[in-house]
Amino acid sequence: MSLFVSIYAAILFFILTPAILVRLPPGGSKMTVAAVHAIVFALIFHFTHKVVWRLGARFEGFDIASSTTPAASTTPTRLPYQTPSPTAPIM
Repeated sequence: MSLFVSIYAAILFFILTPAILVRLPPGGSKMTVAAVHAIVFALIFHFTHKVVWRLGARFEGFDIASSTTPAASTTPTRLPYQTPSPTAPIM
């Protein structure tokens, strides 16, 4: 996880702490209020963390295109240290 996403999560957690930005649900028990704020945090983070990660990757110098896995055609079928199969012809 990038530093940018970690800072984003900490700020989002602080903002969504009960009684900081909103008070949900009003008059509820301590556990109900904490559960509602946890669900709100999880939903907001789930739908926004990829956008924040991509934005942070640009600032931190990551190449987003090179972070994908290589294509299957570039993966070797046999590692150099593996011995040939017994059915392969020996020359």
